[in-house]
Amino acid sequence: MDLARGAARGAVWNFATVLFERGFGFLVLAVMLRYIPAAAVGVVAIGSAISDLVRMITVGGAGEQVQAAPGDKEVEAGAFWSQFLASVGLSVVLVAGAHAVAGLYHEPALALVLKMLAVNVVLTAFMVVPSAKLMTQFRFRAIGFISLGSTVAGGVVALPLAISGHGVDALVYQRLVGVAFYAVVSCVVTRWVPPPPPRFAVVRESFRFSLPLMQASLVDFISMTAYVMVVGLRMSAADVGQFRIAQRLVEVLQEIAFVPARKVFLPVFVAVRQDAARLFESTVAMLDLLAVIIFFCAAVSGAAAGPIVLLMFGAKWAQAAPVFAIMTLMAPVTALYGVINPLLTAAGRTDLVSKYAWWNVGIILAASWLAAPFGLIVLAWALAARGVLTIFLFIPAMRVGLGRPVAPLLRLLLLPLGALLAARAAAWGCVAALPAMSLTGQLLVAASVAAVVFGAVLLVFAPRRVVAMGRRLSRALIGRVVVENGFL
Repeated sequence: MDLARGAARGAVWNFATVLFERGFGFLVLAVMLRYIPAAAVGVVAIGSAISDLVRMITVGGAGEQVQAAPGDKEVEAGAFWSQFLASVGLSVVLVAGAHAVAGLYHEPALALVLKMLAVNVVLTAFMVVPSAKLMTQFRFRAIGFISLGSTVAGGVVALPLAISGHGVDALVYQRLVGVAFYAVVSCVVTRWVPPPPPRFAVVRESFRFSLPLMQASLVDFISMTAYVMVVGLRMSAADVGQFRIAQRLVEVLQEIAFVPARKVFLPVFVAVRQDAARLFESTVAMLDLLAVIIFFCAAVSGAAAGPIVLLMFGAKWAQAAPVFAIMTLMAPVTALYGVINPLLTAAGRTDLVSKYAWWNVGIILAASWLAAPFGLIVLAWALAARGVLTIFLFIPAMRVGLGRPVAPLLRLLLLPLGALLAARAAAWGCVAALPAMSLTGQLLVAASVAAVVFGAVLLVFAPRRVVAMGRRLSRALIGRVVVENGFL
């Protein structure tokens, strides 16, 4: 398969399916949140963060291990059994400590939530190898449809429960059904069944490979979602619920603008890692396009944050709107971090993946702990500001992965950042000048003005860059590109 076309088409399929999946998911969530109080959302958010944290520890590194050795049945067996044993052991610990954790948060309902979600930890072990096999084969369309099906299945189960007043149950069963669906269908599509236990040496070697990536998965999840556990220790459950909605909106924004492309990074970097020039060219091309997409989505969604939240979830969630708008300013650090992890993994420097991930999460936890008592807005600004500091930590990591200076990569972010700031300022100015406008009108005006201004800034200050980017993408999608000539 032509590498460029496989990567580009994989990213496009990822984007399309993620867009449909998240669209349906937010339709379900919008209905549910009109029946579920903020405190219930806060309790389930804390429980989900804790259980998912355990889940990410158990599966971290297994998928990358399978992708790094495609077709090796012994590696697949070691990856599955190492993660399965870890998931069972940690699930037992989670269930045993559920009541103690609930007491720490002063939320008795949290104990049952943790016990139920422990099932997800074990189920996830059955998803890892099939998903990795599909990624290695660039079958991102199949991955997208499976993910969409899991979202639909969870929503179908959750909606009746939410409408009938069982808010906590609705949110918990939505997650349980979605994970179970994904596990079963991915195994069927790949015709994969759990292999017999391999030799102990194979499992031990799998753990040795995965341990740094397990740590990285742990801290990645904390940096994206699980720091809500720290917020929950410093805020009421209702405030945590408001924060979680803003945080979830940011996550979905990243999933739409960033994750579809990130999924193809590791296969591409593995394919070109022996050629330093091609590796650098591939990184520049992908980061250039990724940065423009991420900053554009951050500009538009941040400018229209108020009407987005109010129209989707109702007036009782108004506190989440400014928090969401501020947190979208984390776009620069999101773009860079998305490249660092697969770049270092392909280079075999999983030790550095773990190291830089821990630094990143340490800054996030410190910002959360210190800022949360001062309210949602202060917390949001603290989290956005820490991204500036984190960028300076990522520079040495990228230099290691590429083996050369990274100033050209950092310069790629300057123009999109300027376009983002200009777009947000123009959109907010237009909305402020028309105070009597309806929420729908505010949404259309803010989004349209932000999109036009963002595009105009790019075209005025870097027309050749925009044209070249479009040509690379179009050639990758519809034209033949010879791999030996470099990526895109």
